[in-house]
Amino acid sequence: MDCQQSLPCKGAPYPTKPRRHYPRSRSGCLVCRAKRKKCNEAKPVCGNCSRTAQTCVWPGEDEHKKEQVQSCSDNSSDVNSDIKTGSPLNLNTPDSSQTQILERFFFDWSTHADIPSEHTVSWYSSLPQIYFNSRPDSLLHKSVNALASASYGQRFNSNQTLRDAAKLYGEAIRMLKDTMLGMFDSSQYCEVMSSIMLLGIYEGLVDQSVALEGSWVSHISGGCTLLNLRGQDKIIECPAEYEVSILIFMQMIHIGLVTGQGLSISWASVKELCLPRLPYFYAHTQLIYQSARLCMEWRTALLTYETDQDITQLSAITSQALTLDKELEEWATSVPPSSTYAVESMTDTEVEWLQPLLNTSWRPHNSHTYSSLTNQILWRFYWMVRTILNQALLFTNGIFEQSKVGPKPILCQAEIESRLLSFTDRLCESCLSTFINIVKQGPQYCRAEGIPSVLGYLTLQVFPTLALCLEQVNLAGVDLSGRKEWVASMRHFLRVNLGIAKGPTVIPISPNSNIPVQIWGNL
Repeated sequence: MDCQQSLPCKGAPYPTKPRRHYPRSRSGCLVCRAKRKKCNEAKPVCGNCSRTAQTCVWPGEDEHKKEQVQSCSDNSSDVNSDIKTGSPLNLNTPDSSQTQILERFFFDWSTHADIPSEHTVSWYSSLPQIYFNSRPDSLLHKSVNALASASYGQRFNSNQTLRDAAKLYGEAIRMLKDTMLGMFDSSQYCEVMSSIMLLGIYEGLVDQSVALEGSWVSHISGGCTLLNLRGQDKIIECPAEYEVSILIFMQMIHIGLVTGQGLSISWASVKELCLPRLPYFYAHTQLIYQSARLCMEWRTALLTYETDQDITQLSAITSQALTLDKELEEWATSVPPSSTYAVESMTDTEVEWLQPLLNTSWRPHNSHTYSSLTNQILWRFYWMVRTILNQALLFTNGIFEQSKVGPKPILCQAEIESRLLSFTDRLCESCLSTFINIVKQGPQYCRAEGIPSVLGYLTLQVFPTLALCLEQVNLAGVDLSGRKEWVASMRHFLRVNLGIAKGPTVIPISPNSNIPVQIWGNL
């Protein structure tokens, strides 16, 4: 049967009167035109936008923004194409025009070929579209421009651009506080959460301290509150909400691990976010979540412990830590082959900008190759968590040896020290491998300017823990001075080549501290 014969015979009644002609205005604001509403064309804010408290955008403003963003996106696409084909990069470094700053920003943070659209990093790839969809002078618009200016100013030593970034950052912070007082629909949720991520990255670039006691923690805590209010059922249905929410959630766990301050969201309220059809990712995230919870109990127990008091609580915590450490080890042996990493001996390279990390008294012995950036992040978290747990075990074991009361868990100090050295070395190898592997992809990486900043920034997830651990522990028969010097070289390398100023070892080590992980004791 002909498909048209199946259509209903009765349709809308034919109009009996001619429709009165109204000339369609093409000069109204873009907000009214998008909503198909008549605009009274009052400037700078039309009547409809004034009544609904919306940002009134006029064609001239938007076309300029479209051209600016399209130009940046096109240039970023060209850069990405150059990366894939091996053609020389045309980065046109430093002229401080806003277009140049945005072009560099999208290259540095969203277009690298090694950043696939995966659940934990796809938000970075969406940054050009996030910016394009933001209204001029909106919270998200200012947050992107603040980070873009900070990233450019730090990397190319432009003091004026850094001053502009600081001004935009201050405006964005004020807008963020005001926006979070209102009610949120899906678009507002995405705008606020993305702004929180952007402003957190900003602080990681420009802050000279570990900054765990600063705005970054406050921002992520606020984001977690919004995540909890929004609910995982709504979030998981919207790809844009999911992309940014999973990043905020992982940042929350990271903060819990390195501060020992606890977690603001229960596992039950977020566990669905960790089930993107990847059981090993779910298991990994659940284990590091439990570890972050334990860090809070451990920190509290150590702060309140007094010599020769009952060690029952510390014994119980230690037993939990040993169980978690074993479960993490079992996780590492059970991941699918596609999510493991390949190891080969570290080789020399003639690339000049890498020499400060290779010509040192000690350097990592092996390089790693990961199937994706997501897997690299998962493994780094794995080694970081086990470093924290074993450093705390090593310290607590010293308390048990001096204690005159029992019961005491059975701990082998030599085994703990061996694991600790192994995990810190794996972290060093992973951080260096990021740059060793990228220079193999083509001649365009012979210059440091061709390296996207995001690859350096992601090392900050683990670098403070690594640096402070090496500064604090003493391992029998092992000289750690070479490793400490190498970490200092990496810190200097990130600042000079990628503009990342965060100093992961600036917290002074207290020889009399009762905190095994020094970051725990500085908040």
